[in-house]
Amino acid sequence: MSSTASEVHGVAPGVALRLSLPAGARDTPAGALPAIDVSAIAGARVTLRRGLDADGLSLRAVCATAPSRQWVTGLEELVIDRAAGLARGALGAAVERWEAEPIRAVGHRFEQAFEGAGKVGERAVAIRGRHALGFAGGEHDAALCSVVCVEPAQGAGGRCGELLEATGLEGALVAPPEPGMLARAIFAGAEHPVAAIAGAGVLAAAGVAVVLARRPRPRPSS
Repeated sequence: MSSTASEVHGVAPGVALRLSLPAGARDTPAGALPAIDVSAIAGARVTLRRGLDADGLSLRAVCATAPSRQWVTGLEELVIDRAAGLARGALGAAVERWEAEPIRAVGHRFEQAFEGAGKVGERAVAIRGRHALGFAGGEHDAALCSVVCVEPAQGAGGRCGELLEATGLEGALVAPPEPGMLARAIFAGAEHPVAAIAGAGVLAAAGVAVVLARRPRPRPSS
């Protein structure tokens, strides 16, 4: 067994991330973890930024929360897609392959597993990870956690796979909120695609947030 223990970190009201630890894990100094800035999203905050290293393996976990007042069905794809983009850019590796599984609805949460390959300097590495998005508390705040595990490509799969299987959100997750009136109006009457930006918490870099852009108004004719 490569994991010997686990940590439980509160990430939202009544919700925690259980993080499985590799054997011989050492804390990654906070200064070595990328800074996460979610200040552009009103009410968003990073609730966990954790790094662990052990015998060539690196494990990173980041969680963030944000208000979900403008949530609409289908927005989970945009949030998780943004999280994946941030994860790729924050790995510290030259990514050569990246494959994501379809997003799955599991109870009151959405999950997506992914894997890839790349290089850190001249060293070939394998990448595995998972995003989990749920809602918590009476306000149905969105809580996103991303966990990424990187290990040497030679003989890869066993250690990261075991750690990720034992890692995940747990606690009192609630159902996604009903769409607000503004969101329903935008989606019902939009003549152009709605722009969405989701800052998502990622392993080594993440944040959670959703901002819906209003449909541009036509300019008055002269």
